[in-house]
Amino acid sequence: MALPFHRSLARDMITRHTALVAGSCGGVVAVGALTDTLGLALVAAVIVSIVGLIVLRHRVTRALSEPLAHTTSVTQAIADGAVSGRIELSRDASLDAVAVADAINKLASRAAHDIEDLRRLERVRSEFIANVSHELRTPIFSVQGYLETLLDGAADDPAVSQQFLEKAYNNALRLNVLLNDLIDISRIESGELKFSFRSFDITDLIRDLIHEMHIRAEQQQVELHTSMPDEAYVYGDRERISQVLVNLVENAIKYNVAQGRVDIALTHQGDRWNVTVRDSGIGIPEEHLPRIFERFYRVDKDRSRAVGGTGLGLAIVKHILEAHRSPVNVTSTPNVGTAISFTLAEG
Repeated sequence: MALPFHRSLARDMITRHTALVAGSCGGVVAVGALTDTLGLALVAAVIVSIVGLIVLRHRVTRALSEPLAHTTSVTQAIADGAVSGRIELSRDASLDAVAVADAINKLASRAAHDIEDLRRLERVRSEFIANVSHELRTPIFSVQGYLETLLDGAADDPAVSQQFLEKAYNNALRLNVLLNDLIDISRIESGELKFSFRSFDITDLIRDLIHEMHIRAEQQQVELHTSMPDEAYVYGDRERISQVLVNLVENAIKYNVAQGRVDIALTHQGDRWNVTVRDSGIGIPEEHLPRIFERFYRVDKDRSRAVGGTGLGLAIVKHILEAHRSPVNVTSTPNVGTAISFTLAEG
């Protein structure tokens, strides 16, 4: 009877052992499956990271490396003299690259502007030298010619010698005026000429001017008229404002017509006094108006030299009035007349 008991126990043990082995095998299979899953995830993460780095590198190249290479190329060209070149970046460029490009473009624009100014100044210098040479040569050659004629025997004829001496003297005066104007404009432009600002009565200055210009106006058959209060105090350099008025009134007389007139008007405008010199002369064509204050610029060269102009008077006027912070206004109609006005601070 003992044997059945042992057999049953054995079967039970075998069953339990079999179940335990089966359970263990199942656990091993489950762990292996988990390990495979983790490995695949790790591999996938590595692959994604590599792809991300490639994409990031591509983006960095487009946003930074390529713009910097283009910036370097254009900058080198600008340094070599192609100042008209500009850096143009794509929308993908980084903000830093765009900022660098903008800064370089601004420097290039400034360099181009400076170079153009230098070229313009060189042209002005060349024109100035040529004009000075011409203006000096004309009276010098005239004086030389008259004196040579006198030395060759014309001095023996009193009438001829007197005439030639007067012409030589007039050319010497013209030469002296030209040199004085050159000195004045050179001192003004270099800042060497110092202005003495103070309060003064400009009506006294205008009355003195009319008295001095009266004979010259009569010789040209031109009448001088004024329209101003009994007194008007302004703040400025009296001597230089006198120089301005002399130039303007002289031009108004010289470029007038027979039986013409010159009007000098003084009117009060707020805290400033407006001075206007108006003539009934030949006028200035509109295309010449922007340039009449340039040195040696002449609307009618033959007439200007015939009446004794140096071509520097209006340039001096402009510089003096700029020192007084006063723009010059010009209106003119051919065969009707010209009006030039400026303002001075009330003194």
